[in-house]
Order: sequence, then structure tokens, then C-alpha cells
Amino acid sequence: MPEKKKPGRVKAAPAKTRKTAAKKPAAASPPTRSRTTAPEARKPARKPAAAPTGRRKPAPKAAAPKRKPAAAEKRTASKAPARRPASRAPKPKAAEALYSGKVFRSRLEARWAILLDLLDINWDYEPSHYQVGPHLWYLPDFYLPQHRMWLEVKGAAFMDAQSMAKILATVAGPMPVPLREEPYTASTKLLIGGSLPRLTSGRPVHTLVTPSLDGRAALTHATFGREGAVPVGEPWDIVEADGIPKSRRPAPGRMKELLEPDPIALKPPADVAAAYRFAATAAFDDTTRTLAPSNDDVITSRLSARRSGRPLGPPRTAAGPQGA
Repeated sequence: MPEKKKPGRVKAAPAKTRKTAAKKPAAASPPTRSRTTAPEARKPARKPAAAPTGRRKPAPKAAAPKRKPAAAEKRTASKAPARRPASRAPKPKAAEALYSGKVFRSRLEARWAILLDLLDINWDYEPSHYQVGPHLWYLPDFYLPQHRMWLEVKGAAFMDAQSMAKILATVAGPMPVPLREEPYTASTKLLIGGSLPRLTSGRPVHTLVTPSLDGRAALTHATFGREGAVPVGEPWDIVEADGIPKSRRPAPGRMKELLEPDPIALKPPADVAAAYRFAATAAFDDTTRTLAPSNDDVITSRLSARRSGRPLGPPRTAAGPQGA
């Protein structure tokens, strides 16, 4: 049935259109295409999909233009030095070594144990933990009972601010480590052992830490041999030893003074020179982690006469000690 036209809302069609409408009934034309169709019958214009909330989203705001820095700011930024980010790289892992019945955390520690054995110096490896500061605990590497002295072995990569604080506090801090034999008084000597030199010329020296006044520690270069650590000259530095780690590790120049000081113009005894030379160059087997068979047989036989830092007694037989 053709739609009824509502009065007053139909637009006047052109003459040509009216003639066509007279010839054909209004029902023949689709209501959606007829120009005389009421506006309500027209298909509404397509609208964008409504927002999930039922409300139309507001138009996005135009991004504000970036503010250009003033000339004074540019000058300040250009003058500011680039700050180097703090290194958080993990420490390199040391290669363990098996020597004289002990598992050493690094080959450098094992080399120092070899040096001690060749010099007939008794040693205890990592004997105990000690509290040396309010929140600082320390496990020393070696204790040398013959000389009542501690020995801390460190490579440059492992010497950080905390390690330095422990070393200084061991003998000069608020809670110094006691001796391991009578009279069990506070320790007064700690030797820092770095990389072992191959002795091309001169005699090697190491850093000896001793207590000073007012809770401070003295750092002195010292030779090392059968007689222990012998200071050479006056202390090259006196530092605070409060048992609190500082914010940074020692600088490269200071690290060298601590771990690898230059040798002195003094010829070492022949046995000391030979001991240093073998300890510095001894070969280790990467598979077994022990001394390689290619090492000098004479020296390795001497080392086999000691075990875990002490000389071995005469071999036992069924009848008792040899010669009984």
C-alpha cells in the first residue's frame, strides 16, 4: 500500500518529475528512492559506533608543542660532565684448585699455599668467621701461627670496598680478630697477598697492615720469607679502620700499591727466589684442578712432605713409626 504523504512536509518536485509521477503510480517507485517520501522513511545516515559507555568519546586533544629549552639551559646542559654509570657487572668467577688436601677458592690462593710450604711456614686455611664491624663479618684466607699473622690473598678483580674494610678492621678496627693461640690477644699483623711476581729483578714486597693511633691502620711495604713479614721503610699511608665499607673500591693506582707494589733493589735469598718462582709458574691441570705432572719433580716431592699446612711425620708401619 503506498505511503500517505504528510501535508506540509513534501518538497515541491521539478516539473519533469511531476510529469513522471503522473504517469506512474507512486507505489511503483521504492519508497526509499522516491523524492516525495517522508523524511522519516529515509534510511538514516551511518553513524560511528558508540563508545562502550553509551557516550561519544571526546575528540583527542592536540599534542602540545615541545618547549624549546632556553639558551641558558642549553649552556648549562652542555657544560655538565657526562656521569659514568656505576658498573654492576658481576665479579669474575675464580678457578678452584685442589692442593695439599684442601679445596682452594682460587688458584692464586693455592699458589700462596705452595709458597708457604716451600718456605716451611705452617698455615691454616679459612679457620673461622669473625665479626670485625657493626654489620661486617670476615673469613680470613690464612692464619700463620709461627708468625701470629693473617694473610689475605686477593686479585685486583676481587678487591672491593667491603673487602678493604674487612682487611683494615681485622687488626685496627673496633672488633679486632684475636690470635688463635695464647694469650689470644688482638691481632696486630695482616699481610695482603696479591699476584705472585716471577722475580726478574729485585725482591718483591707486599702490603702489611698494622694498627695505628685513633682507630686507624698503617699500610707499609714489607718483604716476606721464612722470617715472616719484615717492614721496609715508613708507612706509605694511614687510613681509617672503622669496620664500615666505603662507597667505592680503591682507585687503580692505589690498587697497584696494595696488591702489586714495585720490588725493591735488594737481592732475595736463593731459596726465597726459587720458592717465588715455582709458586708463580706452577702448572695446574684443568681437568683434575691439581698440580700438573709437568712440574719439577724435585719441588713437588718436597711439597708432598707436607699436608694441609703442616709437615708430615715419618710414615707408619705395622710395628709403629719407622725406625722404632
